[in-house]
Amino acid sequence: MNSTDDTTQQQRRWDDDEWGGEDDEILPDTRAGARRLALQALYWEVASPGQLEEALRQRATAASMGADNVEFAGSLARGCIIHSAEIKELIAATATNWHPSRIARLDGLILQLALTELLYLDDSPARVAIHEAVELAKAYGGDKSHAFVNGVLDAIARQRGIQI
Repeated sequence: MNSTDDTTQQQRRWDDDEWGGEDDEILPDTRAGARRLALQALYWEVASPGQLEEALRQRATAASMGADNVEFAGSLARGCIIHSAEIKELIAATATNWHPSRIARLDGLILQLALTELLYLDDSPARVAIHEAVELAKAYGGDKSHAFVNGVLDAIARQRGIQI
């Protein structure tokens, strides 16, 4: 095994500076906090593939999040990974004026989280999943991210006949 293999096998430590947030961002022990945890873990996974579980563990521990919300965050994040190809195709087909490479990374991850919740998890009303995605976009995205996220999710919900 060479040194490159050793480096890829090491677990990284969560770094709030990489995330762009304040140190030790408070994650409430709520479903909304769980969605933030899932988003942060997915962002970490993009930067360091194969470390989703470690990201979930470290952030949930730092936030002292309860088991039910950690489980929900894990289901969301894992669902995004499992259904990634289908969800990305759906986003690309719906955001017709936006080439996938033009969609900001966080906006894309927020869309993936919301669509995973809408299409693959049965425990949240569609209205709540969309509202929470818009709130994530307001908190972490650019100035117009929330409108973009809302528009794409609304269009997909209408296409799929999902009651909002």
